[in-house]
Amino acid sequence: MIPVAGWFGRCIGLYFETFLQEDLAIVTGGLLVVKNELPLMFVAISLFTGILSGDLIIYGMGRAARNIPWIRNRLVNRRVEIAREHLEKNLIPSIALVRLLPGLLFPTYLACGFTGVSFKQFFLTTLTTSALYSTILLTLVIKLGEFVFPTMGYWGWIIMLCFVLLLITYKTIKPRRLKLANNTVVDTISFPEIIQNPGTFLGMPSLQYINHKVSASEKIPPLIFYTPLGLRWIMLGIRYRKMALPTIANPFIEAGGLWGESKSRLMHQVSGGQRQWIAPFSTFTLDKQYTVERLYNKALDELSAASLAFPLVIKPDIGWQGYGVRIINNETELLEYFSEYPKNNTIIIQELIPYEGEAGVFYLRYPGEPQGRVISLTFRYYPHVIGDGKSTVLELIRQDKRTNFKSRFYLGKDSLHQGISPDDLEIVPRHGEIVRLTFIGSIRVGGLYKNGENYITPALNQRFDEIACSMPEFYFGRFDIKFKSIDLLQEASDFQIFEINGAGAEAIHVWDTDTSLLKAYKELFRYQSMLFKISDMNRKNGHKPMGMKEFYSFSKQYNDLTNSYPLSH
Repeated sequence: MIPVAGWFGRCIGLYFETFLQEDLAIVTGGLLVVKNELPLMFVAISLFTGILSGDLIIYGMGRAARNIPWIRNRLVNRRVEIAREHLEKNLIPSIALVRLLPGLLFPTYLACGFTGVSFKQFFLTTLTTSALYSTILLTLVIKLGEFVFPTMGYWGWIIMLCFVLLLITYKTIKPRRLKLANNTVVDTISFPEIIQNPGTFLGMPSLQYINHKVSASEKIPPLIFYTPLGLRWIMLGIRYRKMALPTIANPFIEAGGLWGESKSRLMHQVSGGQRQWIAPFSTFTLDKQYTVERLYNKALDELSAASLAFPLVIKPDIGWQGYGVRIINNETELLEYFSEYPKNNTIIIQELIPYEGEAGVFYLRYPGEPQGRVISLTFRYYPHVIGDGKSTVLELIRQDKRTNFKSRFYLGKDSLHQGISPDDLEIVPRHGEIVRLTFIGSIRVGGLYKNGENYITPALNQRFDEIACSMPEFYFGRFDIKFKSIDLLQEASDFQIFEINGAGAEAIHVWDTDTSLLKAYKELFRYQSMLFKISDMNRKNGHKPMGMKEFYSFSKQYNDLTNSYPLSH
């Protein structure tokens, strides 16, 4: 008869063995019962409490990852993100099934904590499932042991060992696919191991599930790609009896914000307490009557008055797709930009926002509606390559389909973009190091876009509705923002708006590389319809759209201006 002290030691051992491999612990406990080395009650309690404790620890790690970046960067990967996307609709069956499926328990339970699943709901579900699972498997092991050992002797141990190995192999293999409770199947074997540098893409969805391919939409030359949109614009113009009708989509913005609008004027339209969400900026007009040196001294005085300090972002007041946008690190670079910028035009000098996350938030409100809504959220990643420890930056650019497709921008072969220096192209980044290829993240230079509609929350809707409603009759457009983390963005805090775009803004989620060409056109057509409908409602409210001659002259002036900007970074 084993003393109570011995029982206690075995119970503690079983408890901690569940943390290493719960199935192995259950088999061990069953054998202890069969050999009369530990009472069934003690084995069951030890196994159950150990399994439950492990589940709660994983849940707690997920909760910690919400607020601690270094934990989040190490734990939250593609499989966690997949699990998190489906938990809300399939919570109970997902928690119940993953204990039976190989390789899914850890990412699913981690996602429960990370997404903020109710602790009470998680606890009750895992309490029930772990109790049922451990009881059924323990009973199976005991019954098998009671049959095998008396009848087969030595071979009984071999049979039990084979049973244990098969069980552990099944539960620990990496699944080629994740089949969730709603029967959604997602491939998981095609994502490379990526190590993110500290301070790179912090707060953004993991790079491990961002597809780097070049989408069909990007491969089509812009003139051809936008031809169907142009034809549909004509059809809508005929239907609404005015081709330039969208020039009143936002009546208090030049041409409704289709293009050529003043970005600074738009940001100045945000009023009251909502101005706190606008990144600090100052505007400066390069009067041709002043010498570059005098303009430079005047600009330094204005920067000081606005409490802006280097490094800064400098960009045209009338901008598009990142043309002329640069980061300015010192006074010499500022003077150089002034000497290259077209005179009698305005620039924006803006604070360099310290957040890594970047997104486009598309907003819509029909005239007369008391509240609007966010209809699109898209995450934007700047063009980059990932080091392998042996290839140069140039070689990495050539090896990646996406960066190779846009390599003219990085190699200085585009007339409106400054490339990477030859010396920097020959650097060999360490394994996993992310190398930024441009300062701007525009699709024009190969920026990666990811549809984030699943992250839109009521709080986010309300915040951007309040911002938009503080502007005079702003109905249709996109807010470009920097944010600290996804969690805080969903809570509508810790973000800053660095640009506002009017009616000409695209819902940039259509450039997600996982979006098919057909779906991209479907979405763009839908947004065109909403644009014309809003404009028609504004016309009925007394606003008058531009005539075609005026609109053509306005558009030509805008196009000529963008082609004269300094090189972007």
